[in-house]
Amino acid sequence: LFMDTSYLREKANCLRNEMNHIWGAIFIMGGGAIGFSIIAEKTLLIYFYIIAGFFWTIVFFNAYFTKRTELTKILDKLKKGEI
Repeated sequence: LFMDTSYLREKANCLRNEMNHIWGAIFIMGGGAIGFSIIAEKTLLIYFYIIAGFFWTIVFFNAYFTKRTELTKILDKLKKGEI
């Protein structure tokens, strides 16, 4: 019983850590895409960076909310004591 609770707490901590890294990546990729989109001179490479930035931002948002859903389930288990 104690080991299960300890395991779930550690897993929740790991998920929170991953979510923080993903959140940082979202800001870097999204900010880069927005930054490139306001540059005056646009080349084909800049357009590629803009599209890639927005694509990866969407991918990271999906990963973030997938981790958030998993973390919420773990926290509900810990709260209810279903271990």
